Amino acid sequence: MKVVLIFFKMRSLVILIVIFLFQSTFAFADCVVDDHLKFKSYNFRIENDYFNKQDANYTSGVIFSGVTHDFKSMTGNECLPTVMQLHGKILSFLDGNILKKEEGISKNIYFNAYQRMYTPTDDKTSTLVRDDRPYSGIVALDVGVNERHRDHSNDTQVLDSKQFTLGVIGPLSFVRQSQNIVHDALNVYRASGWDNQLGTEPALMYMFERKIKTDMQQSNYTPGISKDLIRFYGFKVGNISTSANVGFEGRYGLNIPNDFGSAADYSGCDNTAPASGTIQSGKANSCVDKGDLLLPIPLGAHLFALTELTAVAYDFSLDGNLLENNHHVNKKPMVGKLSYGISSLIPIHNDKNLKLVAMQVIRSKEFEEQKRIHRYVSITVGLDF
Repeated sequence: MKVVLIFFKMRSLVILIVIFLFQSTFAFADCVVDDHLKFKSYNFRIENDYFNKQDANYTSGVIFSGVTHDFKSMTGNECLPTVMQLHGKILSFLDGNILKKEEGISKNIYFNAYQRMYTPTDDKTSTLVRDDRPYSGIVALDVGVNERHRDHSNDTQVLDSKQFTLGVIGPLSFVRQSQNIVHDALNVYRASGWDNQLGTEPALMYMFERKIKTDMQQSNYTPGISKDLIRFYGFKVGNISTSANVGFEGRYGLNIPNDFGSAADYSGCDNTAPASGTIQSGKANSCVDKGDLLLPIPLGAHLFALTELTAVAYDFSLDGNLLENNHHVNKKPMVGKLSYGISSLIPIHNDKNLKLVAMQVIRSKEFEEQKRIHRYVSITVGLDF
């Protein structure tokens, strides 16, 4: 009941964030109606350490995300929702072909609108806790393009995700107000040290990530009981994070979808990857030409586990503001992460799938002064249509 209460107490804040970031999501500029990108999936995710009886470090996240149907032709930046067009221009500047339909490659566009907060362990004191991470928060919008192709040289499927993030760090992220709403709902004391949070700063970041899996699945899911393994690596550059990562994810269960993982905080997962289709002689056909992974996927559920190692050069939540010399801690150069959980797709009315994902995340110590590893739970509810 407390979880339900938290959600309804937070709904006004969540709606305001979504309106702020997506006030023009479905407003298009000079674009032919038939060329408008249409969304095929939406997800709402809550991440919180309350379920692990913790309230520190990365303590809470609220994420609203969506993904479009696959490209049917070249997509001009003017055909993106207005609020995503600046991201589109920057991505197009970095990669001139990113919004073009390319032979043998299926593509779609995704967004993540989110608010995340970080706090020290001792949140009852109003004085600066110098040996613990700063109070900090961010509200931001990711926009990225998934590009899927088959590598015939080693019979694998490859997904490249290229993403740009714009947002704001500091008081304008409204994380203080968010935490107060939740703590009031749970009848928990309010944290006393938010006057020491990091200052206001624009947030920018570019991300590239590649995922690779053995080419076993030919349709939108693997019927019956099966397993798969996805390898991935990538990097981020910006004042949110500058880092490089490598890892893998394994899955086992019934009717596993033909995507690139089930850990909800990675692009191309949760049935959001472009379609694979049947590719012959470098040409895409089948569901690639239709621009969809065909729905609904039959009732299924599977277990998944992911492990990742990240080399960290910069992290705003540990290093403080890039443009100011303020509170920071001594971050560790390498951080490990283990995630595991269960994902289920449930067919519902009119060829739709209801998506449910529950995941436990464990992170190794991120800075020298940290007393123990951190754990939090992630819960996702989504709709594929």
